[in-house]
Amino acid sequence: MNKKRVAICFFGQTRTFQTIEETYKNLSHDEIEFDFYVSTWDDFKDKEKFDFCIGKEFIDPNIMEFKNNTERASYTIHRLNIMKSTKEVKENFIYDYVMWVRSEIYFESKPLLEFIESKVGKHKPLEINTHGDIGDRDGYPYLTGDYYFFGTSVAFDLYATGWKHYFKCNLEKGKHGGHNFHADTIVRNNLHLVPVDVPHRFQFSKLHEREVS
Repeated sequence: MNKKRVAICFFGQTRTFQTIEETYKNLSHDEIEFDFYVSTWDDFKDKEKFDFCIGKEFIDPNIMEFKNNTERASYTIHRLNIMKSTKEVKENFIYDYVMWVRSEIYFESKPLLEFIESKVGKHKPLEINTHGDIGDRDGYPYLTGDYYFFGTSVAFDLYATGWKHYFKCNLEKGKHGGHNFHADTIVRNNLHLVPVDVPHRFQFSKLHEREVS
């Protein structure tokens, strides 16, 4: 039996390696093949810790003028989708499931595997799972959680358009933060948000060895 294909994509600034090493490096399943991707900024040492990723990109922070950290993070999501989609085209397949996640979010491997197993191949095409829900704040959609997301490959394709639309076509909304960006992207693409609670914790720890320019 052919294994299901799952892409796990790390976006945004890399603040710690501990969660990556504890959660993902030993993630395995008899019926699922995991591919890892990372798009982050070229401002830290120890990049070899991402060697387990089949697609990796370390972006020059000065490549363009970003309005704020939200635009920087959304740009890495855009770049991750290019890597993911290129792999699919070259090898003529479509990932059965995609997870995009901030690198400092720690999961216990067993509950994470159980959740992915329950969804892979059964997930509705335009469904998005995350740990928050969408409400309204100051007249704009607002997502209460922005640590991790699950969906189909098609859903991720649509999600990755958020960077170009949110910051290039709607400058007023672009002044707002990440919670607004994620909510706007979900609503604009008619994605169906289903909140889930996969046990996790936010483990913020700045890397000790930053490159000094």
